[in-house]
Amino acid sequence: MKGFFGTLIVVCLLIGGLWYAYDPHIKQLLDKNPTMSENDTVIGKGGKETTSSKPADKSYAPKSKAPSKSAPSKSSATASKPEAPKATPKTELDLLLEEKYPMPDVIPLLEIVSNWTNVPKRAYPAEVFAKETVAFQLVVNGQAIGSSNVAPGTPLTPISFQNGQIQVGNKANPGMNTILPVEKTDFKERIEKRYNDYVEKAKIRIATQRARVKEVVRKDPAKLAALKGEVPPATAANDSNDPRFSAVKTSLRNGEAASVTLEEATSFTWNGSEKIGGEKPGTYDTVTVHFEVATIFGRFPVDYKALLQSGRVVGWIDPITEDRI
Repeated sequence: MKGFFGTLIVVCLLIGGLWYAYDPHIKQLLDKNPTMSENDTVIGKGGKETTSSKPADKSYAPKSKAPSKSAPSKSSATASKPEAPKATPKTELDLLLEEKYPMPDVIPLLEIVSNWTNVPKRAYPAEVFAKETVAFQLVVNGQAIGSSNVAPGTPLTPISFQNGQIQVGNKANPGMNTILPVEKTDFKERIEKRYNDYVEKAKIRIATQRARVKEVVRKDPAKLAALKGEVPPATAANDSNDPRFSAVKTSLRNGEAASVTLEEATSFTWNGSEKIGGEKPGTYDTVTVHFEVATIFGRFPVDYKALLQSGRVVGWIDPITEDRI
């Protein structure tokens, strides 16, 4: 009988322990596979959803991390960055120099050569060189009576060019010529070099003139008035029939003014008697002539001053620097 009661007591204790283990308040702590919501949240006590991360509320936003002393903030780094140097504004003299000594109005090369379909004769180089062996035939009255080959690097005379084909003559035998693709010669390269050289030299020449005028005006501020055109009004400006310009025109016809011609003169201005310094000091009657110089590569304006004594031109100078032309 005592064994029965002992067994009963043990069974009751086991049942009580199992019931206690099943208590819903601690079941969720013993469950190895908690229920997941659609938002990947764990179902917490009381059936309410608690997200595994903080809600997107401003009160939960993480505090910004204080910048390290060794690494300056982006704003401070930007503030300490030196500013790019500002362009120096142009002075009145700079603007006057650009007006009186303008850069040449250069025509684009491809426009000059019609995109390499029609190159003007004036643009031809004096000679071209073959890039590969060129065969020539001597033709008399339509009959080929002889032939010869010239090696690469041989100078040839350009005769005509059209649509990618160039006719060249044999310098060693002027009676021989042939037509071949222009790529077999350095025709294009020589024209491009001549063009680029012209543009570069023109820019250097104008820049040198501007620097020279700036130096002259710095030494003699009175020259600024002449640069600005503040001179007594001319008595016979632009009157090509005025007899006082006859000697000037004769000088131009004779080629006494470098790089310009009478045909390129667009205006004549009688300045009267002036005291001139520079390389030809003295007192002269002077005439300022404006030219529009035309080249194969473009146009550029220029002013020269003629010095007259006893009715004839004795020299040409720059109107501002008084340097001899």
